[in-house]
Amino acid sequence: MHYWKKSCITLSLATFVLAGCTVFNDDPDNRVQRQQVNLEIPADLAPPPQPAKYDIPPIVDGNAEVADKSPVLVLATASSSRITDEAEKLARVMFERNDLTGDLVPFLQAQIINFFSAQDIDIKPTDSTSLSFETGWIKRYRTEGFWFWQEQQQLDEARYAIDIEPRPHGRTAVVTVSLQEHRYFDKQAALSKAVARDHEVALLNGLINQVAIAEIATAVANRDRIPEVGLEPALNNAGEPAFKTPQSIDVTWSQLEPVFEQLNFTVNDINRSAFTYYVSYTKPSRGMWATMMGRDAPPVLPIADNDYQIVLQRSGDGTIINLLTKEGKSLAAETVVAAYDPFVAAIRAAKVEL
Repeated sequence: MHYWKKSCITLSLATFVLAGCTVFNDDPDNRVQRQQVNLEIPADLAPPPQPAKYDIPPIVDGNAEVADKSPVLVLATASSSRITDEAEKLARVMFERNDLTGDLVPFLQAQIINFFSAQDIDIKPTDSTSLSFETGWIKRYRTEGFWFWQEQQQLDEARYAIDIEPRPHGRTAVVTVSLQEHRYFDKQAALSKAVARDHEVALLNGLINQVAIAEIATAVANRDRIPEVGLEPALNNAGEPAFKTPQSIDVTWSQLEPVFEQLNFTVNDINRSAFTYYVSYTKPSRGMWATMMGRDAPPVLPIADNDYQIVLQRSGDGTIINLLTKEGKSLAAETVVAAYDPFVAAIRAAKVEL
């Protein structure tokens, strides 16, 4: 009985497999013939750009030139640098003017010269506008031996061209590095087209890094720079003693709170439409740690611990800053004059422009 069941199951499986073969093996005449359709582009239109990574390498002596490692990538490490569409084929990067670069072309010219001068490599302009440069021979060495018997064996040397292409509006410029000449002393040091581009990109990345270092140095200098203080004693529209800054009323309003922190004012309320701060003053105390660390004493105002108003008024060439009591009355003239130096010290400590 059991043998009969096994035979039936085996016969059913065989029938299913044979039927499946007939299902999947269609007659070729019944299949849809696939044909490659060529895209016809009208004569007045340009063909769409093709990514360089899909290009077929050229055939040299019956062999295709294919790199055995990933290509070196352009690294836009500077805040002003941008990758261009041609970066897949050329060692090229775009720079945009910002607060750290200033006038872009002179900045790039200076960084190119500084980069090669730091490595004791000759660099000279090849045109009257100093937009094209040519390097001296850049040599590569290989260390052979070990310990006291090490020696430097020169592998090759190369010269490069660096071109700056500023745009007409002056806000951007493209920098391109290209290999001009290569000499090698070992056959293994001969450069293929892909390796030559890698060397160009490596040199370009060094230039970008030089720009990034210069930008950081400028940012640090700007951070540490003590802004000029334009605040001066003056009279308000009613002839009462006050302070005057050349900044507009909106700029002055936005920069006062850091000054309040330096003066130990506490802002209790504000009236933006009336440009009024309602503050409380407490004389600052110098802590033990500040004394031990040799920090400067905080500025102290010649006023009592109390509530005050600080009101801004528009002026023809700046903004008037009024120091008022909590009732809205102007402080005495000698008090306002004595408060000038602490206000200036607080402005410098807060590093704002008032």
